[in-house]
Amino acid sequence: MSQNPIVTMETLLEKCYRYIRQRELFSPQERILVAVSGGVDSMTLLNLMHRMAEGRIGIAHCNFGLRGAESDGDQRLVEEYASLHGIPLHTVRFDTEHEAQLHGESIQMAARRLRYDWFENLCNQYGYHKIAIAHQADDSTETFFINLLRGTGLRGLTGISDQRERIIRPLLFARREEIMAYAAAKGIPYREDSTNATLKYLRNRLRHDILPRLESASGNRFVQTMEENFQRLLQTQRFVDRQIDRLRHEALHDHTIDLTRLDAECLAFELYELLRPYGFASETAAEMAHILNTRAEDTDMTASGKRFEAPEWSAVIDRERILLEPRRYEPFVEELLADDDPRVEWLTVADLPDSLATPPNTAYLTADALKFPLRLRQWREGDWFIPLGMVGQKKVSDFLIDAKVPLTEKKRQGVLLSGETIVWLVGRRIDDRYKVRQDARRIVRITL
Repeated sequence: MSQNPIVTMETLLEKCYRYIRQRELFSPQERILVAVSGGVDSMTLLNLMHRMAEGRIGIAHCNFGLRGAESDGDQRLVEEYASLHGIPLHTVRFDTEHEAQLHGESIQMAARRLRYDWFENLCNQYGYHKIAIAHQADDSTETFFINLLRGTGLRGLTGISDQRERIIRPLLFARREEIMAYAAAKGIPYREDSTNATLKYLRNRLRHDILPRLESASGNRFVQTMEENFQRLLQTQRFVDRQIDRLRHEALHDHTIDLTRLDAECLAFELYELLRPYGFASETAAEMAHILNTRAEDTDMTASGKRFEAPEWSAVIDRERILLEPRRYEPFVEELLADDDPRVEWLTVADLPDSLATPPNTAYLTADALKFPLRLRQWREGDWFIPLGMVGQKKVSDFLIDAKVPLTEKKRQGVLLSGETIVWLVGRRIDDRYKVRQDARRIVRITL
């Protein structure tokens, strides 16, 4: 971005000392777990933490198995550095792709969940008080623009926090160029992630193309201006949080929202802030606000009874209140469907309606190859079928991810099997091999 700064060997160390003291990131008695990937930022952080807190640090390295030999090379580098300097090392290998499919997450979200859960477990097991992460100033700026481009509220524009619970970020004051210069001066070994160079990812496009142009256009005040922006936005967010806390105290009691306490002009925002701890999305709050703001003037009954769902909670409009209640799920019960089950209707081609469009709980299947009794069970990892209209098989997990099925719905997703073959992903898609054909001798209509 800007021209390389002039850095003496101790400048970054002195700045880091001062930043930690000013922000009170950790005390001299606390033990620190340093998250180290093998890249320049985390290896530099490890060097600094070793010099500032020798004997009180440990290393945590995650091998996500996403880059093959590169990932293994990163791990070897960290292992060699830990051994050379006598620093306790904790390593783990994750099957990240499997975890992402299992939980219906992106690879990035799965990796984040896995590593932070593991860090917390290490702290509890080995007595670490803080977890040091190597985010730096450029990461915060990149995150700001990523959130801005993807659409976010004020909270997403305040930059990366330097501490939250056990997490601390001692390098958040430093620029990437400053870190690179220090690493070169101290001979700190590190590895480059080959994916950092590709422009396939938004963060890399910002880092290598867009942000350098903005910095050049700002007359080299870009970094200072962004830091000032972060401080203003953070102060604004803190003010808003205090107002929302006051509103929550006034309007939310016993999981009931008093709508008379809310401002009609800010209804969507206030509803979202009150509902966010219950897991409701901003889109749901906006829809709820629209219904409330457009209900008939002469009666408030038009909106009453409307229900909205979050993964763990339901919200029901009741006149001038919103009632919140936890959702309850019954365990999935496996069933057998015999050929004389009342939910199975036997038809011929002549009996078929003009259109085979059906509600989600109904399916038409060619029965010639079906083996009764059919079995209804919950889907399992590894299940696959050939979705109607496709020529190749697809894992059920991948189908649900592509369909953006919420996690709570995935837990209740059923499959109907003939023998060991899935014939219907219930409520979503039948298997192409069992679709109705003109030459079918027997057809069944199944309603579940």
